[in-house]
Amino acid sequence: MTDASPPAPRQLLRFRESVMETPSVRTFRFDPPGGGFQWQAGQNLVMTIPGLEDPRGPTRPFTISSSPTEEGVVAVSTLIRDSPFKRHLAGMAPGDTVENEAIEGEFVLEPGRPAVMLAGGIGVTPFRSMLRFAVDTRLEKPLVLVYSSKTPEDIVFRSELENFSRRNHAIRVIHTITRPEEAKEPWEGRRGRIDSELIREAMRGVRHPLVYVAGPPGFVSEARRLIDEDLHISKEDLRTDEFEGY
Repeated sequence: MTDASPPAPRQLLRFRESVMETPSVRTFRFDPPGGGFQWQAGQNLVMTIPGLEDPRGPTRPFTISSSPTEEGVVAVSTLIRDSPFKRHLAGMAPGDTVENEAIEGEFVLEPGRPAVMLAGGIGVTPFRSMLRFAVDTRLEKPLVLVYSSKTPEDIVFRSELENFSRRNHAIRVIHTITRPEEAKEPWEGRRGRIDSELIREAMRGVRHPLVYVAGPPGFVSEARRLIDEDLHISKEDLRTDEFEGY
């Protein structure tokens, strides 16, 4: 009987900088390790902070918000919360390192299919990667993002998303705001949660799309209900990714 193969060595990610996307979301940019660090748009990395004391442990999965086409950088974008893990991230200095244990996930862009993407809050992060990939590779398949945020100030990657749709006319971005009364800036656009009518509008003119849903568990659950009961979309054409609130 032979011994099991040893686990693959963890890869070091060297911290470069962070930027505030919204009052509650920050993007952390790292220098990727050399060698075989590759991912598909929409996948996760599994980050470990060695020696960290946290009730939930020193490891978290994070969607990679940068695109594989953005050479020399790997980025994650996350809600900043008062946990030991998030406090450590927020306090890192350039040159500090974290470890990546794995690249994982099947919530990935399939370039051969049109797509309708439904995002709630921080669930927009995989779609930022996918849309940037589509822009950089000049993908011509229709891609429609429907993005639900509490207020205009909470729209993550707002200017980038607008730029993506200008640079690639196959990309369309639809925003809807659920708490406009809490906004600091006027909002004349769509209001309310994503419903079946809005999903139908997003799908209009898009033939046989894959439907992606990403966001908090409650958002994903309600979207799945609408897709199943009202829109009758096949499970084979649906991809979901739930974002836990850690």
